[in-house]
Amino acid sequence: MTETFTQQNPKTELHTQETSEEAEMMEKSLAAEEAYTEGYENLVSIKEALNQFLVEPGQHTVENILKYSNSTRK
Repeated sequence: MTETFTQQNPKTELHTQETSEEAEMMEKSLAAEEAYTEGYENLVSIKEALNQFLVEPGQHTVENILKYSNSTRK
């Protein structure tokens, strides 16, 4: 069933036409949206925390890379 709503339709009319099945579907949809939003916010905070770490190779590793580079120079 398809209904067309215009700006002249009052909101109360929209709510009175909502069945209990439609209300349940809306509640489930909102709950899922909240869960996705919370998960996204958690991932953003994890990303920000990971960006705070500064990782550098050890001095021994850098020396090995330079030695290898010098040995392959033509």
